[in-house]
Amino acid sequence: MGAGGGLGWLLPLCLVMTVAYIGDSTVSNWSAKYLQDVLGSSEQLATVPYNVYMVTTLLGRTIGDLGVRRFGAVAVVRAGALVAAVGFAVVAGAPGAWAGMLGFTLLGLGLCVLVPQTFAAAGRRADETGRPGASDAAIARLNVFNYVGFLIGSPLVGTLGDVWSYRGAMLVPMVLVLVTLVYARSFAPRPDRYGGHHERPRTADVGRGSNGL
Repeated sequence: MGAGGGLGWLLPLCLVMTVAYIGDSTVSNWSAKYLQDVLGSSEQLATVPYNVYMVTTLLGRTIGDLGVRRFGAVAVVRAGALVAAVGFAVVAGAPGAWAGMLGFTLLGLGLCVLVPQTFAAAGRRADETGRPGASDAAIARLNVFNYVGFLIGSPLVGTLGDVWSYRGAMLVPMVLVLVTLVYARSFAPRPDRYGGHHERPRTADVGRGSNGL
């Protein structure tokens, strides 16, 4: 199963989890400041993007669950990553506050599907190993990376914003979230080991003798 105590397959999912929370922490920590200081919104309007982000996150996860049942987890994760990347691009290039709010809304719709699908994929893949307690171990290890992403995201954007520009800083999580596209196949259920639509080969009938009776 690879490195890391039999959980080497978990590494791509850990990366996706980290990236998702880098994006989430960017919105939660910098959306108000960005709208007010970069896009020139009022102090009251600057508080709106995060509230909209939370609402669209809730709605997006409901839509995401329906999408998974219809199109599969891989397609939904890819779509979420692309929508989130577009959201960051809109935020970075926004000419004004309302365009910035549109970008943060897209971020809510895009990022929201990544986290639950990452947990679901980890549990599913762990169960497929057949090892007792594998699912609990996988989820526990994966859960660490939401804190990693959250701790990285805020200082990353803040540092880049101070030494470069906040518009440019928004392009960094955009590039990171696109990395999810590379690992989207990690969200696919593994094919049945005996092949699709084929029954497991039966063992020999112990009642048969060498004469074929």
